[in-house]
Amino acid sequence: MRSPLHTVVPLRTVVPLRTVVPLALVASLTLVVLSGCAPEPTPSASNSSTPRASASPSASASAGAGGTSASPSPSASAVAGGGTPVTVACGSLVSAQTMYDFNPNFGLDDAFSPKSGTPAATAKADKGVACNWLNQTSGDTVTIAVAQPSATDLASIKASAAKGTAASGLGDSAYFSTSGQVGRVDVFDGKYWVVATSVYFSTAEDARTLVSSAVAAL
Repeated sequence: MRSPLHTVVPLRTVVPLRTVVPLALVASLTLVVLSGCAPEPTPSASNSSTPRASASPSASASAGAGGTSASPSPSASAVAGGGTPVTVACGSLVSAQTMYDFNPNFGLDDAFSPKSGTPAATAKADKGVACNWLNQTSGDTVTIAVAQPSATDLASIKASAAKGTAASGLGDSAYFSTSGQVGRVDVFDGKYWVVATSVYFSTAEDARTLVSSAVAAL
């Protein structure tokens, strides 16, 4: 007769309740302690107590404190030359017909630029007009310039011209002089100065028609 089979039931490990509770309590206390030891956040840059450097003074402020003035310097046009601009066109100063009557071979030189040191260059420097007519055959020229210099410059030019020979009937006063073969006529009419030069001017009378036309155009 066989012995009855016995069923073996596995045994589970049972942890007593009093052991589980203390372990959970210890874990909770550990978390509390660790959270209390966490470092405080670093203040942001915007909350920093470090003072900022004050803004530097503006250019206008430093100028008012005795520095260099910030106002713009005078423009070149305001300081170059003391004359009043003259805007008479060359064709109005001496008409084509007037020049033709003087000598039909002369034509207006539109590309004319006065040489430095000449009376025409002086007139241009005083904001005047300088015109030149070229003889198509000989290459000789007639140059007439008009300016309205400052009172000081006008007096200086007139004093220099007065060293020549006085000529009557031209403007308020007029003078004739020569340099080599070139004749020169300086005419002063009010605030204006008219100067004409050419090898065709042996006397002031030779330039009368042209100079009178220029004075009348002012």
